[in-house]
Amino acid sequence: MQDELAVVVGGANGIGAAIAERLVADRSCGRLVVADIDMPGVRRQADSLHGRGVEVAEHQVDVCDQGSVDGLVADTADASWLVVASGIFGTDDALSVTRDAFRRAMAVNGEGVFFVVQAYAREMAARGRGSVVAVASVAARVPRVRQVAYGASKAALRQALRVLALEVAGSGVRINTVSPGLTATRMMDQMSADAAAVSNFACGDLSTFRPRIPRGTVALPQDVAAVVAFLLRDAAHMTIQDLVVDGGELLGM
Repeated sequence: MQDELAVVVGGANGIGAAIAERLVADRSCGRLVVADIDMPGVRRQADSLHGRGVEVAEHQVDVCDQGSVDGLVADTADASWLVVASGIFGTDDALSVTRDAFRRAMAVNGEGVFFVVQAYAREMAARGRGSVVAVASVAARVPRVRQVAYGASKAALRQALRVLALEVAGSGVRINTVSPGLTATRMMDQMSADAAAVSNFACGDLSTFRPRIPRGTVALPQDVAAVVAFLLRDAAHMTIQDLVVDGGELLGM
């Protein structure tokens, strides 16, 4: 694995940053590219990973700009592993969400992530090998109050990638998703309007139809990163799967 190239898109912050950290800590790859639209964040993350036995490079990418995506793919076409953790969040309710807000969520979380995966899947299929993991959400599986655009965009991504995974499975390419539940990131801070305090999320909230998390705590980004690393490198016979990382909130459904 020391010669493998891994690319983490959306790797500057949150879950994506934790995934980049995990891959370096485990020496899972010989080379790592951290890509994100947030270039200062990319530089900070890359700086924190240098000198730890893995060659780390930086790249700016806008998943909504096909030219930007094409440039990243051209520079990293030999990638064996791809993680896409890019995404935006909004708290619009279904009766007031605007077309612009809905389209923006779909453009980033749905189309943007899908077409990044599609571009790399082409390269991987041509070589006959590769592994991809994208970050979806439990909001793709269950309705969430004030997450109409976010939930719809993640559901679209989850299903589109299942179809793509099916079509490239015979070419040696595995594509899976992880669906985190509540996770301690800046995105969760945006959700704080749904609870009296962020620390109360794990207790559930009947007013917003949120169940209690059986494990009694929200996830850390590192919890999600561990599952992503497993899917990338160890789960050789797993594809078209969506692994939920939610502390039992969905009760296994």
